[in-house]
Amino acid sequence: MKITNKVSALTLAAALVPQLNAAVMDELAAKVNNEPVMMSEYTKTKDMLTEQYRAAMPDFFKQKDAGEQIEKAAMDKLIDEALLRQKADAMKIKVYDRELDSGVAEIKKRFARDENNAPLNEAAAEQAFAGELRKEGLNLEQFRDRIKKQLMVRKLIEESIRAKATLPKDEEVRAYFDKIKSVLDGGKTVFADMDEAAAQDLTAVAQRFKEFTAERIRVRHILFKFEETAPLTEKNLALKKAEDARKELETGGDFETLADKYSDDKESAKKGGDLGYVVKGMLPEEIDKQAFALGLGEVSKPIATQFGYHLIRVDEKRIATKLKYYQVKDDLEQLLTQANFGKELTSYLQELRKTAKIENFAAGKR
Repeated sequence: MKITNKVSALTLAAALVPQLNAAVMDELAAKVNNEPVMMSEYTKTKDMLTEQYRAAMPDFFKQKDAGEQIEKAAMDKLIDEALLRQKADAMKIKVYDRELDSGVAEIKKRFARDENNAPLNEAAAEQAFAGELRKEGLNLEQFRDRIKKQLMVRKLIEESIRAKATLPKDEEVRAYFDKIKSVLDGGKTVFADMDEAAAQDLTAVAQRFKEFTAERIRVRHILFKFEETAPLTEKNLALKKAEDARKELETGGDFETLADKYSDDKESAKKGGDLGYVVKGMLPEEIDKQAFALGLGEVSKPIATQFGYHLIRVDEKRIATKLKYYQVKDDLEQLLTQANFGKELTSYLQELRKTAKIENFAAGKR
C-alpha cells in the first residue's frame, strides 16, 4: 500500500490546526522559495506520520520501502504547508482580531488540564501555556503571528479550494455503494479499471463497512499485567489477583469500580474497563474466542495473553446485518465530497509546485 498524493493532501487538510513548532538551531532539511524547513520539523513530522500509519494501517510497515514512503510523505507535507502559507500571504488574506483571539484561545484550552486530565485553575493553565512557549523558544507575539499564518491558510483552503469541490450526484453515491457491496461479496472485477490508489481506497472503505455490519460485542476488561518473560511466581501472583477480583464480582462487586481500582490498563480503567465495540478478530485470539462465547453480563474466568490475565465482561451484542444503502448514504456522500476536495487540493498544490523553487537537503538522510 503506497502513500498517495491524495492521502497526503487529505492529511494536510486535517492537520492544518494551529500548533507550536520548536524554534531551535538545527540543520536545514529543505528550502521552499527560500523559506527554510528545519530538520527538527522534518523529524517531528516523520514521527507523527509513523504513529498515524502504525495505528491505522499496521500492515503498511511490512513493505520494504515503508521508511522511504514515510520520509517522502513527511517532506511533501512540509513543502505543501509552506507553499500554502506563501500563497495565503501573497493573496493578503485577512484574519480579523476576533478570529485570531479565538484561535489562540483554542490552543490555550489544551493547557487547561494536567497530565492526569485533571482541570487546572486559570493561573495554572496560563503558567503551563507560558512554559510551553518558553520550551518552544517563542514569545507571545511570535506565537500569535504563527497562528495568524495558519488561519490564513485555513481561509485559503476554504475559499479557494473547498469551494471548487463538487458535491456527488445521487447516481455517483449509488454506484460507489454498489462497488463496496461487490468488494464485500468477494468480487474482483470492480478493480479492473482502477489505479492502485483508487483500489486501495475502495478496499479500505469496504473494510470499514464490513466492520459496521459484522457481529459486534461491547466488552469491558480488567487487566492484571505481567511481562512475557516474567518468572512463574510473578505470573502466578497476577493470576491470584485476577481470581480474587472475580470472587469480588461474584459476591456483588461492581465491574466498573473494580476496573478503576485494579486494572493495569489505565486508559480503559478510567472508563470502567470499557474497550468499546469489537468485531471478531480484533482482540487477541485467546480473548476473542471466549468473549464472543460469553452471555450478556457474564464475567469470564481469568484469560492469559501476552499482556497478562484478563477478566472479560460482555455488555452488549449486535448480530451481523446486511449493508443497506439508506444506512450509509450520508456517510458515502461525505466520503465522496471529501475525496473531491482532496483532488482539488492536490491539483492546487501541483500548480503551486510548478513555479516554486524547492530544494530538498534531507533526501537520503536517516
